[in-house]
Amino acid sequence: MTLEIHPGDIYVVVGLARSGQAAASRLLSGGAVVRVTDTKTADALAEPMRALQFQPVAEGGRLEFHLGGHAEAILDGARALILSPGVPVASPFIQRALALGLPVWSEIEFAYRLLGGIVVGITGSNGKSTTTALTAHILQQAGRRAYAVGNIGTPLTDYLVHDGPDTIYVTELSSFQLETIETFRPRIAAILNITPDHLDRYPSFEDYAAAKWNIFRNMGPAEAGILNGQDELLRRGKGQVACPVYEFRSAPAASPAEVRGAGVAGETLYLNTTGEPVPLMAVAEIPLPGRHNLENALVGALACHLLGLAPAAIRAGIRSFRALPHRLQPVAEVQGRWYYNDSKATNVDSTLLAIQSFPQKLVLILGGKDKGSDYAPLVEPIRQRARQVLLIGAAADKIDRALPPDIPRRRVRDMDDAVRTGLEVSEPGDVVVLSPACASFDMFNNFEHRGDVFCELVRKLKQEVEP
Repeated sequence: MTLEIHPGDIYVVVGLARSGQAAASRLLSGGAVVRVTDTKTADALAEPMRALQFQPVAEGGRLEFHLGGHAEAILDGARALILSPGVPVASPFIQRALALGLPVWSEIEFAYRLLGGIVVGITGSNGKSTTTALTAHILQQAGRRAYAVGNIGTPLTDYLVHDGPDTIYVTELSSFQLETIETFRPRIAAILNITPDHLDRYPSFEDYAAAKWNIFRNMGPAEAGILNGQDELLRRGKGQVACPVYEFRSAPAASPAEVRGAGVAGETLYLNTTGEPVPLMAVAEIPLPGRHNLENALVGALACHLLGLAPAAIRAGIRSFRALPHRLQPVAEVQGRWYYNDSKATNVDSTLLAIQSFPQKLVLILGGKDKGSDYAPLVEPIRQRARQVLLIGAAADKIDRALPPDIPRRRVRDMDDAVRTGLEVSEPGDVVVLSPACASFDMFNNFEHRGDVFCELVRKLKQEVEP
């Protein structure tokens, strides 16, 4: 359904984060009256407000700010609400809008109603940012006009200026964004995995999983789905998907003939969408460490193959890809210890993947803002692999209670203390990794801010001890 923005149409943008700014800017350029509402005050939002006030406004358009809360009166005459991911649908203001019959859209849904290109949607509890960036990179290296957008950090709306029938929007999708879609329909959609996360927002794991499954809501025989064939939850739910589904598996198959979709036989990646397995590349050629990055490569390769790319082009794209910041990012070697920034690990499963990625002994920095997580799954991997656990932030007490007495751990005051203590308690050859299993909002603006501070402190320490 194509959206037409008419001069004077009233839209309410809820939340002035990146996606809210993008939606408001696009609406103003079409002449809409945009009512921006946020629970934060004007002082806290000075920078995004200033940026919006310099945006072009077409005839009939007007920008209004309603800050410090959500007044019901701003719903009067509104055509729709565009919801930032951080605002829960369950909030009273959004529930009132729904009761009045007003459409409530995520920025993804809003942008989809305006674009004419191809959407590849990628969701999952872990790995979606790397898979999104990798898929876009492969396509770009092959000469396709492709962009990595969405929850990865750049709103889809911002890229509509590049729109055309051959434009490919590789879109990372969070459960929050998928809650409020209506017509959104990717050409290809992938769910990488579903493990417990955001249980501080959802009543249950089942509700969280249902939001992820929403990615397939409008897809049919003309589209294609990609699912993790080793995830029991995804295998069980496969029957509810109306489009053709291809699986990926990182566990080696007995032979290439057994690969369906994308998989591994021996030490080689294979693609098989037609019944005939096609060799792609050696596992050793993937430039990123860990089983989870093998899975990310399988998904990216399969999505690009379904879009018509030849194996040689896919192989070249994977070989030239480099890790994203804050995702098992090597920072520096300090007196024989390697420091890694995995600040994007905001849930337990992400941290498990980080622990499994290194053969060396670890000093693991855990903690931050708890998201209702169960930290028990970390116990045995930590017992086997970690030399020491450093506990930081608001969740430190909860994690401490989850760890049995035989696991060495230490409380640290802040990130600087964590970085310095990591050097003190480690030995040459160890890895010191920030992989917090928690959100960042207790001490930092976001996971990027947390990771940037960590990297800066590591480099500062290196200068001090290795002049």
